[in-house]
Amino acid sequence: MQSTSSSRVPSPAAAPDREIAKPLAIAEANRDPDDVPRKPFVERRRRRAIEGSWQEALDCLHRVVLGYEKANEQLKAEEDKYRSIFEEALVGLFRVDAEGRPLNINRAMACILGYESSEEFLACVSSDVAPLLILPGCWQDWTASIEEAGVRCGIEVQVRCRNGESRWIRVNVRTAREGERILYYEGTAEDITDRKHTEIRNQRLAYYDSLTGLPNRRLFNQRLEEVVVAAKWSDRRAALLLLKIDRFKMINDSLGDQIGDHLLKEVTERIATGVGEKGLVARVAGTEFAIILPHIEDVREAGAAAENVVTRLNTEFSFLGHSLSVFCHVGISLFPDDGRDAEALMKCADVALCSAREEGANNFRFFTEEMNSQMLDQLRLENGLRVALARNELFLVYQPQVDIRTGAVVGLEALLRWQHPELGLVPPTRFIGVAENSGLIVPIGEWVLRTACAQARKWQDQGLPPVPVAVNVSAIQFRRQGFRELIRQILQETGLEPKYLELELTESVLLNNADVMFSIIEELRALGVMLAIDDFGTGYSSLGYLRQFKVNRLKIARSFVQDVPVNADDVAITTAIINMAKALNLAVLAEGVENEAQLSFLRAQQCYTIQGFYFSRPVEVEEIVERLRSGFIQQDKIAVE
Repeated sequence: MQSTSSSRVPSPAAAPDREIAKPLAIAEANRDPDDVPRKPFVERRRRRAIEGSWQEALDCLHRVVLGYEKANEQLKAEEDKYRSIFEEALVGLFRVDAEGRPLNINRAMACILGYESSEEFLACVSSDVAPLLILPGCWQDWTASIEEAGVRCGIEVQVRCRNGESRWIRVNVRTAREGERILYYEGTAEDITDRKHTEIRNQRLAYYDSLTGLPNRRLFNQRLEEVVVAAKWSDRRAALLLLKIDRFKMINDSLGDQIGDHLLKEVTERIATGVGEKGLVARVAGTEFAIILPHIEDVREAGAAAENVVTRLNTEFSFLGHSLSVFCHVGISLFPDDGRDAEALMKCADVALCSAREEGANNFRFFTEEMNSQMLDQLRLENGLRVALARNELFLVYQPQVDIRTGAVVGLEALLRWQHPELGLVPPTRFIGVAENSGLIVPIGEWVLRTACAQARKWQDQGLPPVPVAVNVSAIQFRRQGFRELIRQILQETGLEPKYLELELTESVLLNNADVMFSIIEELRALGVMLAIDDFGTGYSSLGYLRQFKVNRLKIARSFVQDVPVNADDVAITTAIINMAKALNLAVLAEGVENEAQLSFLRAQQCYTIQGFYFSRPVEVEEIVERLRSGFIQQDKIAVE
């Protein structure tokens, strides 16, 4: 009887066990008897271990995935943070490849270049774009120093923006490498346009004249040094021209700064046009210009340039209804003939300029060794004049003025003399010009006025006949502010009545800045001082200014008297001056009378007041006392009409 358990239908839960048991039974049947039997529960425990490892592996994988996602999120956050810093940085940031083509820039850099965003800039950049941040053609030179050091800071370059405007930036750059290969360049850029413009403006103020735009003395000195060095190196010739404008101060004072500035600008343009592109023009002082000709084949080129400039400046200027004329003089020195350095060339050109001024208006002179000797002599005289007053080396002599109808002394002219301790008696023609050019004429002129007035008063106090004393006044002295007050003070100090002082002026003094001169003369006339025009006829004689200034006397220049009555022209001029003086009710005096023929002619023209060697040379104080005491000149020289 079969057991009921054997016919039992297995439950579904037991089916897997039988499936497992079958292979186990087969394995048991085939097992080697010597093998140790294995129990079924051991296999079940191994299965549970494998199932646990799978779970651990899944958990580990899950943790890896979570870590990767977290790392990605952190990386993205860092990238966003970096991009935000890059984009929002106030300073320009850029990256360019090894050839200089832009790879990336931030918004600040884009704004510097005239774009609203970096995307807009990069969208406009082609593969053939010129190197960023520097001018084309400079890339190799610019990167060479960077590649050597790896970094370069403080590079100041000019870039062209989107709208064509140029801006200045300050760049710091470094290289990014992979081994020896340069991957790219990256760095920062700061807009320094405003600062650079300020520097350029300050530099221009330091090196250029603000009115004319020409190089000033500082820049001129640098350029002259460079020209000398280049001329030495290339063994070529160069020239330096110094040009001085005269009469500008008179125009500026009388017509105002606006006209003066216009005049200087026009003068600058004419000089530059006259020189052309061959030379450099600079304004080295108020009315003094310098011209450098860096390369000349022949000295005649320098002379031609000077003549061209002088001709242009000699043409009349016209501004706001005013017609103006200026005088100019040019001194020229040559390299290497006159000097082999800038200082020597300047000195020689200045000496030549002084020589040109002595020769008259609107001319030029080349430097010569003779000029240098003359300049050294003038320098010696100038140094001597500076101490002449303190050493009592200056003194006055007096030349009588005679009425030929009576032979009476009717006036005296005070004349300056200088007794130099080494040179002896120095003639006025030798040192008066030196005194005027150096400005020493002002203190010397004041001394002459005070001494002459004091001496005239002293003669009167001695009971001698009172006669006017005439004193020549230089243009510099007369135009000096406070001249009227000086005359009033001297008259008050010396006690001399104003009618016994006669001031002699030249026509050029009166005509330079005529409006100012008119007011000064009116003030002097109000003081009661006598006024005379010396060397009349040698300047710009006209009835107009004689009527305007209302002087007391005309003095006919000795150059006209010298050749009468043998020279028809001088006869005509002298006769005209005498007749004009009579018509204007002015006194007239003839200077330089030396012989009987001249005296007879003047008497015939009814010019009765004479001054000259025919009657008396200038004499010292003691001899004048005798002349004044007698009241007459030699009677044998007074011819009867």
